[in-house]
Amino acid sequence: MNVGSPALLRNVSIALLISVGLTKEFIGQQPPTDLSEVSLEQLGSIQVYTASKHLQSSGDAPSSVTVITADQIQEQGYRTLADVLRTVRSFFVTYDRNYSSLGVRGFARPGDFNTRVLLLVDGHRLNDDVYDEAMIGTEFPIDIDLIERIEIVRGPVSSLYGSNALFAVINIITKQGKDLNGLELSSEVASFNTYQGRISYGRQLRQLQFVISGSFYGSRGPNELSFPEFDTTQTNNGIASHADDDQLGSAMATVSFRDFTLQSAYGIREKGIPTGAYGTIFNNAGTRTTDSHGYIDLRYDHTFPDSWNLLARAFYDRYTYEGTYMYPSPLDPAQVSPNLDQADGKWWGTELQLTKTILGRNRVTAGGEYRDNIRQNQSNYNLNPYSLALQDQRSSFVGALFAQDEVTITKSLALNAGFRYDYYSTVHASEDPRAALIYRPWTGAALKLVYGEAFRAPNVYEKYYSIPPNAPNPSLDPEKLRSTELVWEQNFSDHLWLSTSAFHNTMSDLITQVPLDNDLLVFRNLQNVLSDGVELEVKGQIPRGFQGIASYSFQETKDRDTHQFLNNSPRTLAKLNAIQPLLHRTFFASLDAQYRSGMKTFTGGSVSPFTIVNVSLLGRRIGKRVDLSANAYNVLDKKYYDPPSTGLSELEVQQDGRTFRVKMTWYLGER
Repeated sequence: MNVGSPALLRNVSIALLISVGLTKEFIGQQPPTDLSEVSLEQLGSIQVYTASKHLQSSGDAPSSVTVITADQIQEQGYRTLADVLRTVRSFFVTYDRNYSSLGVRGFARPGDFNTRVLLLVDGHRLNDDVYDEAMIGTEFPIDIDLIERIEIVRGPVSSLYGSNALFAVINIITKQGKDLNGLELSSEVASFNTYQGRISYGRQLRQLQFVISGSFYGSRGPNELSFPEFDTTQTNNGIASHADDDQLGSAMATVSFRDFTLQSAYGIREKGIPTGAYGTIFNNAGTRTTDSHGYIDLRYDHTFPDSWNLLARAFYDRYTYEGTYMYPSPLDPAQVSPNLDQADGKWWGTELQLTKTILGRNRVTAGGEYRDNIRQNQSNYNLNPYSLALQDQRSSFVGALFAQDEVTITKSLALNAGFRYDYYSTVHASEDPRAALIYRPWTGAALKLVYGEAFRAPNVYEKYYSIPPNAPNPSLDPEKLRSTELVWEQNFSDHLWLSTSAFHNTMSDLITQVPLDNDLLVFRNLQNVLSDGVELEVKGQIPRGFQGIASYSFQETKDRDTHQFLNNSPRTLAKLNAIQPLLHRTFFASLDAQYRSGMKTFTGGSVSPFTIVNVSLLGRRIGKRVDLSANAYNVLDKKYYDPPSTGLSELEVQQDGRTFRVKMTWYLGER
């Protein structure tokens, strides 16, 4: 499918038309100040929502929290959510030239669909009901220019959010009408014949706010990619030609009026797979995947005169996937027999939450959630000749109750304790607590001792997907994580801030895909894992001048029984981000450097350590109406590799060399 194809443009147009509704700004999540202008001392008081489901300063949050702002996204030239997360302390991203996989604190399983991280958009759960996938690459359905800020909460938060919130919760907070205040047009060109465009309009009219936006993205990808594992004359000497294309169309609308908010989003992405995945015909551009995700979310948020706060939410989601895999026909090997692999998920749900401060010392948050997975279907069939390999139709539901109490013990000591009970119709119920003791011994300091438990229920793909050489395992148990973490955050001055943490994680009943006899594959509760690590992050800034963030993470993640390091687990990560304003803050020069140590792969090999450097130049408010940026990624043209995912024959997957992008945004309203 080409970017300009009628089908894709029709889908985007329909999404724009259906994405209109009513509401209020999202539960006060937007901070009252511009984060790019505040001092580092003020950063400890920035209001965050995700850690406790209500606004509080980041220093009082019962977790280690990172906030990424729209200004940082623009100044560093981030193209996708995956680009953002690569720069976050203790996070790393791998790419198999189809999907981007997220690792946190040394933990990322081969072929994982980011199931152990919970992804939210304005509090709306984005993990689907078939694979539990959190999409973070070009498959993420929200244009990155529509992000106002990102709140990243490390550690287990199942006490508030339930399944998937094992290693982190990522909440994408989108822009409102007052943030745009007019028409925005954006376009960009980049390496590999890549083009992107966006049109957005937003306004605030007294108590009414609205944003409506549509975007497209298209890339032909590298003309040639080399894979030594396929280096034979029958497979084009290991050269995949014009097989790495990528297309995306997306739309979003948010309308708010008083205490109501209606938001809708839709994205569809098609990606060519150049790797010969799952034994497909190498160098055949017909092998590709298509993912779409859309939702409608209605929220009501009201604070009553007696300090009660009520949040009610109802939502409906639809997710579809289709993989087209090209194989030789069993009737005639010279002919092609496509295999179609499909998933279709539909779910709706509701959430109710009450928050009240009692006796001036206790802030109590309690609520419940119900989610009805009305469709969790998977199918697989071959053409030429036709044969049905899988037809699995499921439905399920989950109900949950949660409560949290924040007790101010003394002026400098507070206790945050919460508990959630989740009942699944398909697996055992789960009870997950979290407790945090937060001590502020002096001005600008916060010492946090946090203990939490979290779980992940096995998804229908892991339990019921059964095509030889795969086998089903409907008796899978949920994974369980127990985590203890000590965090110290300190403002040394207005210009220097430090955060350090040490953690110990134990995971039981880890769901892993393992080989059986006759090359069969099956998901099993196999491993028990221990993970220990330390993290350090330093931020420095000169008022209205240079800003820098440096972080270092060290972790050891091992099988508890064999004491062997897990594959896909780097021991060391180091990050450096620097921004230098120029010419009275009209221009910004930025640098982003990332180091990842080597790690073992599931095939028994290893990938080497690497360092990559990205640089950007941004001109803001040129002629009062235009932002112009130029970006160079992997500017040193470093040759580096990511580990393969399951289903690939490659020992390692080469990543892109030096690439470029130029982007221009026009603002046709008041700024």
